[in-house]
Amino acid sequence: MSDLMNLPTERDLPPARADRMRRDLLRAAHGRPRRSYRRLVAVAAAAVTLVAGAALVHRVRDEPATQVLAMGPGELTTSLRRAADQCLDWLARHDGDPLDTGPQVPATMADLAVSARQGHRTGILFLNPTGYVACDYDDGGNETTGSFGAEVWPQRDWLPGPVQRLSLSSSDADGGAVSVLGRVSARVHRLVLEHGTGRTTEARLRNGAFGIVTRTADVRADAELVSYDAENQEIDRRPLFPAPGRPEPCFTGPAGTVLYGSAGPDCRPAEPWGR
Repeated sequence: MSDLMNLPTERDLPPARADRMRRDLLRAAHGRPRRSYRRLVAVAAAAVTLVAGAALVHRVRDEPATQVLAMGPGELTTSLRRAADQCLDWLARHDGDPLDTGPQVPATMADLAVSARQGHRTGILFLNPTGYVACDYDDGGNETTGSFGAEVWPQRDWLPGPVQRLSLSSSDADGGAVSVLGRVSARVHRLVLEHGTGRTTEARLRNGAFGIVTRTADVRADAELVSYDAENQEIDRRPLFPAPGRPEPCFTGPAGTVLYGSAGPDCRPAEPWGR
């Protein structure tokens, strides 16, 4: 199985990056998956860039491998809670590591906004006033593997339009079964993933966050996220998968300051966000 969170092969990496990756994975083999300090998502445009590591955690099977979507800590199943606990444990150990120089985003279970599970793969998103943490957890092998990344908010109170995707994973490189986690503005009353095949999956929305997990593996590379207002009028349509080389759209604040992307003639107003 492949997904957007997979590492590029070593032969595609610069020598220094390859050496660093070897050191990270050796450390991860002792239960310390490396934290990613690059942006999880080039905000409003790029895909998750989590760095994978392995942790020697025994598998526990107590639920069927089905698709599950939980909004907040109160809806967690046993499997989702186990994954969330492991993610927080990884985060806590790295925040206390003097060798780590990336952004510090302390998170607790109370910060959990969305958790989505597809089979043995779980994606978790924590949101708090400092920033956000996205974690990927896989208990489908003899060892549990996982990865996570943290980002201090570049613009916490503003979104690049009605929707901001923060975490995206798929069973295939260009689609398949997907899970998507992120934020929405108050204008969004309905958010739909159009698979590109005529099938759709509706998101769950709560407290400015959204989650989507598909029950079919037919999402295509040209899939789109479509948002609607309270009158069920379409207000935004954007590609689910980021296009390589496509510039990040420009969004400005009330004073005209560019908050996302680069200044240009097609800048649009950013939208306020709150929880």
